[in-house]
Amino acid sequence: MAIRNSKVSKSCSTTRVLTLGNRTGDVSFAECEADIDKILEGNRNVVFEIVKGITLAQAMAERRTQREFSQQAVSLNIVQRLLWAAYGVSEDAGKRTSPSAHALHPLRLYTCVGRIEGVEPGVYAIAPNARDMNLHIDHDVRADLERVALEDQPWIGNAAGIITICADMVAATSAFADQPPYGTRGQRYVHIEAGAAAQNIYLQTAAEGLACVLVAGIQDEATAGVLNLAAPVAPVLHMCFGWPESN
Repeated sequence: MAIRNSKVSKSCSTTRVLTLGNRTGDVSFAECEADIDKILEGNRNVVFEIVKGITLAQAMAERRTQREFSQQAVSLNIVQRLLWAAYGVSEDAGKRTSPSAHALHPLRLYTCVGRIEGVEPGVYAIAPNARDMNLHIDHDVRADLERVALEDQPWIGNAAGIITICADMVAATSAFADQPPYGTRGQRYVHIEAGAAAQNIYLQTAAEGLACVLVAGIQDEATAGVLNLAAPVAPVLHMCFGWPESN
């Protein structure tokens, strides 16, 4: 795991893994990191045993949109599982957890950190392996993202963290320029792909016991400005998450 240009304390982080092989109970950060490494090595059988051991059907049944967050911090381990679920590499051949037309993979993920254990507030660009988080902006931007949303959406500023799904729209448009409706087919594929990644995040937050809300009501250009996105990358949606207020 690598978080570049940010101070991370590994000693303070533990998580609860109920059914990972023969391991139960409280496990260390290093053990969880090793578990993630197993997944990224292509051992997909491990994926379905992480965290609560719940089935996919249970995760779908428990999935809810929840907009009220507590002030409790979320562990880095959990955030990495959300990122892997969204768009992580699932085998050596480069296959990912979300489908992509012609395996173009035009999505770009950014994590806006507010209350993540051991990680300084800021915006981090996420590598495809879902482990490397590269510092992109060195300060908290949640309030700014709330300000440039459409209408009043306080859950953006209150979330412990936000995974913003962005995309290279030009690459997608060019790749599918010969498919009607000409000029827009690639953008349609981007939105479908972003939806698949967002649903994966929803399901993983359900498995983790987190609250989560999808936000697509954003001012595109203003949001790109807050996130300092370079064209042709553009924001598509936010996935705001945190521990539910009831916790």
